[in-house]
Amino acid sequence: MSHKVKIVSTIMATLMILAGCGGGSSSTTTATTTATDGTAAKKAADTGSANNSAANKPKEPVTIKFVTLGSGGTEPAAFKELFEQYEKASGNKVDLQILPDVSLYENMIKTRFATNDAPDMFYFFAGPNVNITLQAEKNLMEMTNEDYVKRLTPAVKDFYTVNGKMYGIPWGIYNAMGVLYNKKVFTDLGLSVPQNYQELLAAAEKIKGAGITPFYEAVKTGWPTQVFPLASFQSFVLPTIGGMEGVKKLKENTMRFTDIPELKKVFERHYELKTKGYFNSDLLSGTYENQQEALTTGKAAMVFQADWMMPIIAQRFPDKVKDIGFFPLPSDKGPGTISLYPPKQLLVTKTSKNADAAMDLTRFLTKPESFKIWYKHNPGIPVYNGIETTLVPAQQDIYKYINDGNGIIQIQLQLNAGVFDFDKITQELLIKGDADKAVKSMDENYRQDGKNKKIPGF
Repeated sequence: MSHKVKIVSTIMATLMILAGCGGGSSSTTTATTTATDGTAAKKAADTGSANNSAANKPKEPVTIKFVTLGSGGTEPAAFKELFEQYEKASGNKVDLQILPDVSLYENMIKTRFATNDAPDMFYFFAGPNVNITLQAEKNLMEMTNEDYVKRLTPAVKDFYTVNGKMYGIPWGIYNAMGVLYNKKVFTDLGLSVPQNYQELLAAAEKIKGAGITPFYEAVKTGWPTQVFPLASFQSFVLPTIGGMEGVKKLKENTMRFTDIPELKKVFERHYELKTKGYFNSDLLSGTYENQQEALTTGKAAMVFQADWMMPIIAQRFPDKVKDIGFFPLPSDKGPGTISLYPPKQLLVTKTSKNADAAMDLTRFLTKPESFKIWYKHNPGIPVYNGIETTLVPAQQDIYKYINDGNGIIQIQLQLNAGVFDFDKITQELLIKGDADKAVKSMDENYRQDGKNKKIPGF
């Protein structure tokens, strides 16, 4: 849980790369989100604000320093095309700086603020802890009253609103953690999407009996082993701690992870899948790449993953994309709840001499024609209303769950501190099966991170 993914730093860092590594697919469906505030939202989307448009060229052109990360892929390519369009419309220039080292990115941003060398604008994940991570009130431009904020979908708008204020543009797509499954395998074996956890185990038993691996885990890669417990939190843990009241107690450190019996049971459930023989025989040497191949070829029926895997599958196995579906990790009593992952944000440095121009760039980037460019490079489930984009079948499944109200932003991302080395905790759990140690390590690392960040209550 420490930035890059509150309860998991490694998975967020990986997401930052993987979200930009996708490709298209011939098996896609166009989906249009619907604005919740009707005509006003549509008008805002179609026309923008004449007073705020980047078309109103500044009197003196400036160069905006923009920092992002990624060693190639679709996000930098999208930014390059967008900034070319902005430069033509505004007369300004954008100095796009792409940093390849994900592990150092957050510290680099913090260091630049500490040395008064922050970029004018940057792409970053801070979540609702932006005041702790980046001292938002001091360092960042507020965007609460901008027109584009009105067009955000409710889940991501609520998530990024801190004490009634928003400090950055949520930019990108929703991702969702749960179960990706091979629909052809399910059909061949007469299986349907499980509606509770016992049905999931029953399906796994039938799949195993057919000589197919029920679940492929990538223990060697490490970070994929975090997905099962992360996706389990909404389905299993949240109902036992009083919902969001329990989350508040965790956030304030008045409840400890060691106080939650169901959390230990989540780790026990995960290891039980190994003891039942439901995992791949090459468990300890399994990689993320192996996981993709096993799922798409039908050697494995399911993986605990997120749809950020889909652009990679579309690139590696374009003819197999249509065979992959998605469902939430089921609970004991029902189909479960999707764990939604919000996008990063575009943030503007308040003390920058080019802050006004950078804010003008945010308005340009949220125009309909700009969204078309972004989602052309990065197809997925949009976080703004009134956007058209293409969705592969697994994302169509997720989109339906979201529209049915069966998805919430991942709870762990709402906590002030994070659990560092969570990938190592879950990796060791699958090797040794010590659920008590997993919970204890998780608790200790969370509280230590709170102390390191000097968060009140820790």
